[in-house]
Amino acid sequence: MEKSKKWRVANDPDTPSEALDELSDDQDWMIRSAVAKNRNTPKETLKKLAKDKEWSVRNNVAINPNTPVEILQELSDDEDTLVRTNLGKNPSAKMETVMKLADDDKVWGVRKNAIESGRV
Repeated sequence: MEKSKKWRVANDPDTPSEALDELSDDQDWMIRSAVAKNRNTPKETLKKLAKDKEWSVRNNVAINPNTPVEILQELSDDEDTLVRTNLGKNPSAKMETVMKLADDDKVWGVRKNAIESGRV
C-alpha cells in the first residue's frame, strides 16, 4: 500500500481496529503516529505504541482519550517534554497522574497544562 493511502486509512475513524493494529507496525513513524491518535485503535495497540522510539507517536498515545489509564501513568515519566505536557490535557488521565504532572520539577509547561486542565 502506498504511503498516502496508509495515511488516510490510519487517520480514518472508521478504519477497523485490525487494520490499525497492522499499520501500527509500519516503518514510517508518521503512519504509526496517525494510528496512535485514532480513537478506534485497540488498547493493546496503544500499549505497544506507548513504547515507540519516536516522541510524536508516544505524544499521540498520550492525547488519545482511549489510552488505558495505566499507560497514561507510565507516559507521565516520558523523557520527552511534549509528551508529558500534552498528557496533562487528556481527560482520561487519573487524578494522580495529573497531580504528578502538576508537580513536574523539570518543565514549567508540563505543570501549566496539568493545572489548566481544571482537575488539580
